[in-house]
Amino acid sequence: MNLEDALLLHFEMKLELRMAMLEGRKLDCAQIADACSCELGRWLQEEGRTNCAQYAAYLQLVENHRQFHLEAARVAELINQGQFDAASEALAVGPSRYSQLSSAVGSGIAELRKRLFQQFSH
Repeated sequence: MNLEDALLLHFEMKLELRMAMLEGRKLDCAQIADACSCELGRWLQEEGRTNCAQYAAYLQLVENHRQFHLEAARVAELINQGQFDAASEALAVGPSRYSQLSSAVGSGIAELRKRLFQQFSH
């Protein structure tokens, strides 16, 4: 799996949530909440666990990724309920939990990429 692609897909989640707000489209909160439903989640549970479980960065990424999906599902539920102001606030750059978790997932992916590069370059 290409970790950069996984990172892009997680950044696209925000766009998907914003588009759903604009279009008044309902979202599948259960699927969004399932951290194993995305490519990164599957990789973390399979190949990532095999190659990276010894790293603290892996364990932190697994947890941040799980929390990210739960927060994205919470925002999706706000959208489904028509609470667009609250959803927009929840997606705000900076202090929002969504933004913090998104950044933590991105940092975790970068750290794992570095560790894997070191591991397989020796």
